[in-house]
Order: sequence, then C-alpha cells, then structure tokens
Amino acid sequence: MNSGKLYVIGTPIGNLGDITLRAIESLGKIEILFCEDSRVSSRLINYLQEKNFFRGKPRYIPYNEFNEKRIWESVVTEVASGKQVGLVSDAGMPAISDPGYRAIKGCLDEKLEVEIIPGVTALTTALPWSGMGGEVMIYVGFLPKSSGKARRVLEGAYALMTKLPSTRVVLYVSPHRLVKDLELIKDVMGEVKGVLMRELTKMHQERREGTVEELIKMYQAKSVKGELVLVLQKGESE
Repeated sequence: MNSGKLYVIGTPIGNLGDITLRAIESLGKIEILFCEDSRVSSRLINYLQEKNFFRGKPRYIPYNEFNEKRIWESVVTEVASGKQVGLVSDAGMPAISDPGYRAIKGCLDEKLEVEIIPGVTALTTALPWSGMGGEVMIYVGFLPKSSGKARRVLEGAYALMTKLPSTRVVLYVSPHRLVKDLELIKDVMGEVKGVLMRELTKMHQERREGTVEELIKMYQAKSVKGELVLVLQKGESE
C-alpha cells in the first residue's frame, strides 16, 4: 500500500516567526522538498534546525514558474513511489499567485494523498490592515502582463464594485509596474479608494492610502522596492 503524501506547506511571507507548528512538523517529515528557490527554502530549514525543531534535511528540487510544466509530473511520481514530499513557495501558499496547482491536481487525479498545511499569505494579512469592510472580496493577484487582458480583468471587477460598492478588490503589484498598474486602474475605475501595503510582516512594512490618483502622485517619482499589495474599494461598507 502506498504511503506517500504531498504536503502543501504555507511558509512565512517575511517574518520567520509566523511559521506554524503544523508547517514545522511537516517540514521535519519530508524527504524531498519541491521549492521555488532552494536558497530561500534552505534558509528557513536552517533556521528551524538552529531552533532544534528537527535535524534531517530534505533533498531540494526546483519547482517554479519557469519549469512547472516540465517538473510537476516528478512530484506525482515521487509521491506515488511512497515518498513524503513537500511543496513550498518562497513565501506564502503554493498555487496562490505562485506555482503549484499542476502538481497538486496531478496528485489528486491519481488519488494520492494531499495534505494542505495553511499559513500566512499577503492576501489575508493585507485585507484586515486595509481597514476596509465588506461582505464581498475579489482576489485578482497579479494583473496579466497584457494590457488588454489586464483591462478586461479590471472591468470585470469594477462591474461588481458598481453594483456593490463595498466590494474589496485585492491585487498583488510588482514594484516596477506599480505606477503603470495604478494608471490603468484609474483609467478603468476612476477615483476609487486604494490602500497600498509594502513588505508585510517585515521590519519596514508600510501602509499608504488615498484615491488612486493620490497614490500615483505618491509613487511616480519614487523608487519602490519590495512586495506590494493593493486593496481597492468604491464605497464604504454599510
């Protein structure tokens, strides 16, 4: 009987203290760790070993946006052979604006055991800190690189915001695309309110709010680094 399992493990998005007990237990069990960048994952493993949580080290295998289409079947093969296999992103949860869904689906399709070890995400950290209330939330993640596709995504989100103004729209933004994305948002949505959060859970985390036009003025002449999350809303929650 096959006893292999795929552990899909959430990892901290900045502060290593946010690692969960279940994540630590799972990382201590696995034999193989499929990860975006072995340098990032090995730092986490080394940190946990220094804290004496466990001793063994897994074998690291790259699994990222560049090789996912080629490597996902290897994950299924290893689990099917009886291995304890881990899948992590550099930060947050696999398959949420990160690679991972192909391996997860592949294991599920083969009736192999998949265990989700939830952890912190930029989405669930940013949404409360935005200070915006509402019953409905749209998670966009990163806008498509194609301006046409990005516009269609925003138009779809804005259609719901128009009908239900308290709807919150959450986007991940790359620093080099920040102003460009804000300008497209302004063109599609007009003067909606935005809260932009940077480097969540890290020492220099930052929160800025204003209309989209005000955010453009804040950042168009300013060099921005780090991970960014933008939450948009048309009207206040009742």
